[in-house]
Amino acid sequence: MYLLPKCVDELKYSVFWESMDEPSLKKFLDFRLKANNLKDKDTEHRQYKTELEIIQSYHGKNSEIGAKANSWLNQFKNDKSSDQINHFWNLQLKRQNILVELKLLEDKCKLLEKKRNELENQICREQIKLILDATKKTVGQGLFLQKSIVKRFILDTEQQIEEVETLAEFKTPKDDEEIKTSIYDTFPAHIHKRPEPNPSFVSSQGTKRDRDVEEEEDGEYNADQTIIGGKGTDWIVNGVRIRESLTQYQLDKNPPKTKSEYYDVIFFNSNDKDGFLSTLDEIIVEQMRSDIRRNEEKTKDNIEQDIKIFLDNIIDRDIKITKEKLKQQKEEHIASFGKVFALEFVSHMIKLMENVNWLIEPMSEETYIVNVLAPILSEFFTKNKQYWCASYGETCLRASARGRNSNKADDERRYNGKKIDTIISLREEDKEFSVIEVSGPPMKNDWAHFKGDRMKIAKMLKTLMNQFAELNPTSDITLIRLYGLQSYLNELTIYEFQLKYTEIYTMEIILTFPLPKRWADMTKAHKTVMGLLEYERLLLESMETIKDFMWSKGGSKKMTTRMINSIESVEKTKSTITAKKTKKARI
Repeated sequence: MYLLPKCVDELKYSVFWESMDEPSLKKFLDFRLKANNLKDKDTEHRQYKTELEIIQSYHGKNSEIGAKANSWLNQFKNDKSSDQINHFWNLQLKRQNILVELKLLEDKCKLLEKKRNELENQICREQIKLILDATKKTVGQGLFLQKSIVKRFILDTEQQIEEVETLAEFKTPKDDEEIKTSIYDTFPAHIHKRPEPNPSFVSSQGTKRDRDVEEEEDGEYNADQTIIGGKGTDWIVNGVRIRESLTQYQLDKNPPKTKSEYYDVIFFNSNDKDGFLSTLDEIIVEQMRSDIRRNEEKTKDNIEQDIKIFLDNIIDRDIKITKEKLKQQKEEHIASFGKVFALEFVSHMIKLMENVNWLIEPMSEETYIVNVLAPILSEFFTKNKQYWCASYGETCLRASARGRNSNKADDERRYNGKKIDTIISLREEDKEFSVIEVSGPPMKNDWAHFKGDRMKIAKMLKTLMNQFAELNPTSDITLIRLYGLQSYLNELTIYEFQLKYTEIYTMEIILTFPLPKRWADMTKAHKTVMGLLEYERLLLESMETIKDFMWSKGGSKKMTTRMINSIESVEKTKSTITAKKTKKARI
C-alpha cells in the first residue's frame, strides 16, 4: 500500500501498512507476534484502530485509501469479537502459562541441585567424623604399636642387611663418609623383598595417620625404588652423562619429595625451566626430548579434519537443532568408531548442558567423575572391554598394596593400596597399566592440587613400571610405555612415562586438550574428540608394549632395584648398616 510520507512518519508500524495491500486485525496481530513484542489484547486492538484512523485522516474519506481505511475500521468492529481473534488470544494466554511453568521448573531444578550438593557435603562431613572417631580409638595403643613396629622392622630387615654387607665387599666405598657421594651403593634389593613400614604407624604424640589422607609416603607407591641392571643403556647427550649429572644434582640440591627428581624421574613440561633440566644447555634438553620421542606416521591431521567436518555438519548454535541432526545421524549406519564416539560425545554434552548447564554449576570432584568423565571414557572402555577394565572413584592401586604387604605376617593388618580416581587394568593379565586423576572440581582454581596430583601420577606410573620389572626381571623394560591422564579446570593432559635409559625414568606431556564447559565451546569439540581418541590409541599401544615385554624370552642380565639417590636414602642405608654392626658387636 502506498502512503503519504507524512502519514508514514506518523504511523508507529508503517512497515506493516506499506507491505500489506489488504490488512486485517489478524494479520496485524501476527505481525506483532512475529516481532516478539506482542502486548495485551486491549492495547493491540486500540493501536490497530488508531493507525487506521491516522491513515484515514491524512488521505481523506473521499480518497481511495481513505475509503479503504473506513471499510477496514468497520470490519475491525466485527473482527475484534470473532472466533478467530478470540482463539488467537487464548493461545497467547496458554503460551504465557507454559513459560511461567518452565521458569518454575528451572527454579525447582536449581533448588534440587542445591539440596543435592548440601547432601553430598553432609555425607562428606559424616565420613570425616567416622574417620576421626576411629582414629581416637587407637590413641591408647600408641606405645604397644611402636614397640611392635620396631620389632617387626628389625626381624624383617635381617636378611636385607646381610645382603648389603655381602655386596659392600665388592661395591661400597672404603669408608662410611664416601657413601654420601657414591652413585649406586644404596640398598639394592628386589622389589618384593624390600621391608615396608607399617601403615598403622603411630607418632610419638600417639596419633594414628589415616591411610586415606593424601601424604607424601614413598612406601605407599614403591616409588623410592629404582630399577637397575637388565638391558638398559647409558644416556649420553653431547658428551654429558645424564645419569651422573642427575645424581650430582640430587646430592647437591637435595630436592624435596614434591619434585620428580627426588624419585629419579625427569619431567618434561612445556618450558623446562625448573629443576634438573634448568641446569643443562637448551641444546642438550632438546636432544633429550628427541631421544625419548617416538616417530609416528602423520595420519592424525587427515583424521582430525574428517572429524571436524563431520561435527560441523551436526553441531548448531541451537541445541534443539543439534538434537535433530544427531537423531538423523544415529539412524544411519556409521562404520568409523571415531565418528560413533563423536556422536556419543555430542549426545553426552547435550545432556550436561541443556536447560541447566551442569558444567558451570558447583560440583564435587566425585560428582564430576561420575557424571562427566566416566560416561565419556566408558565409550572406548566398552569397545575394548575384552582387553581392559576400568574402576572409577577413589580406587585402590593394587600394585602399591602388593609391595607394602609382601613382608607382613598373616596376623598383621594389610594395606589396601593408594586411592586413585580411575584405574585401568589389563583384563587377561589382571595388571594395572594406566591411571586418571581429577584435580579438584572443574570450576575451582587450585594449582597446588594440580601439581600434587601430577606428582601422584608420576609415582603411580613408576610403581606400575616397577611391578612389571618384578614380573619378568630378565626382559627389556625399555619396551614398556605407560600413560596417565589428568583433568584440571576443564582441560585434559596426557602424560607418557618410560624407562628408556639406565636408571632414569622420564615423564613428558604429549597432549593437552579442552573439555567444553559451555555450548559455545562445542565449536572446538573435534579437538576434545581427537584428544580422547588419541588416549585410546596410546592405551592400545601401551598394552602391546606390555605384552611384548611379558612374552620376551629375556637374557642373562636380571633387573633388581636400589634405593633412590637422595641424601635421606643414603643416610638411611648408612644408619642401617651401623645399627647391624653395633648389634653384632653386642652379641
